Amino acid sequence: MINQAKPFFLHAISSIHPGSGSEVGVVDLPVQREQHTNYPKIESSSLKGAIRATVSNVTGALNGDNEMKRRISYIFGIDPEEVHQEKGKTQAGAITFADARILLFPVKSLRGVFAWVTCPFVLQRLNREMGLYSEKDFQLPVPETPSAASRELFVMENRVVLEEYTFDVTQSEETAEIAEKLQEILFPGEEFKLSEHLLVLDDDAFRDFVTLSTEVNARVRIDSKTGTVSGNALWYEENIPPETVFYSFMFAGNVRGEGMDGLKTHEDVMSFMSKEQNFPAVFQLGGNATIGRGMLQRIWL
Repeated sequence: MINQAKPFFLHAISSIHPGSGSEVGVVDLPVQREQHTNYPKIESSSLKGAIRATVSNVTGALNGDNEMKRRISYIFGIDPEEVHQEKGKTQAGAITFADARILLFPVKSLRGVFAWVTCPFVLQRLNREMGLYSEKDFQLPVPETPSAASRELFVMENRVVLEEYTFDVTQSEETAEIAEKLQEILFPGEEFKLSEHLLVLDDDAFRDFVTLSTEVNARVRIDSKTGTVSGNALWYEENIPPETVFYSFMFAGNVRGEGMDGLKTHEDVMSFMSKEQNFPAVFQLGGNATIGRGMLQRIWL
């Protein structure tokens, strides 16, 4: 049972590949997407697995600390193969994550290098979920589209060029308010100004960009003897670009059973996970970790 929710944002520092498996098509390894919107997402199971691996590593649970291993098992769920539990005995964890949903997506711009785009549907959904789950008073305005937070992306008059598409855009105080609120959370104290990059597009244009403007990379494995592609080792994989921003929620309930000292209630669970030394601000998720992919910055709201 869920007793408490804590919202957080995920800022992609590098390209990320939350894979959905292999498919027969132009892209062999696509990313996870919502079925009804086709927006990229990070499924809760992927998110929970990556966070559990990170927490287990930084707390020493993977290096022989059996007490910490028990603590991790009570929070994330008991693995029947773990040595401190009787084999075959399982127990659900006390923590749950929502799917990470997209908030801001970077698109190449003729001015200002790139724009962060979002849309009314995304903003309305964020507001609705914040109202349902979070005790924090956090709502974003939903401006008219297309609108910009400033004129920094404007090429001429009121025009903005994204990729090869031109949009007639107006400057909006509501969009500037979104930029100001998110700046305080995502980039506090930094000289970088979100207001110079933020655009709110209509729902259809946003869907087209998040569908067609992800990164598609060719990957090969070279045979060292011949210097050519090894066998059939040529494939195309999709990645969500760096600078993409998601949001999600961490839910905590009471520990099932008797728990252990300092870990019985949902407050204990949330307290453990909220500590920087247990759940660091930067962690890795998804495939291709050895080539620098999947680095995410976690930002509590």
